[in-house]
Amino acid sequence: MEHYVCGLVRGPDGMDSPILGFADIFVSTKTISKRELVRNPSLASHLKPGQSLQLEDGKEPLVLSRRKRARLTAEQIHAKLDRLCEGAPEQDAQAALRHLRR
Repeated sequence: MEHYVCGLVRGPDGMDSPILGFADIFVSTKTISKRELVRNPSLASHLKPGQSLQLEDGKEPLVLSRRKRARLTAEQIHAKLDRLCEGAPEQDAQAALRHLRR
């Protein structure tokens, strides 16, 4: 089973362009029947990140998926923290500790 992702990417000209590509957020898919899920609901609740279940029920199958966890690099974490702290006043941790010791 193939999973595709559609989204928008902002180009250097500032315009949003649609993208469509193969998604790597899902790794494996297992097909089960509706009856199996009813008898054993833990099949769905114990999915590991990147796994999917396909329920065969009628014409259109239902796909239950758990996304892979995103792994951030150190640079991405620092950039995210910098964005969160943007506009915040400078803090002097040593002064705060001195104040608490009094």
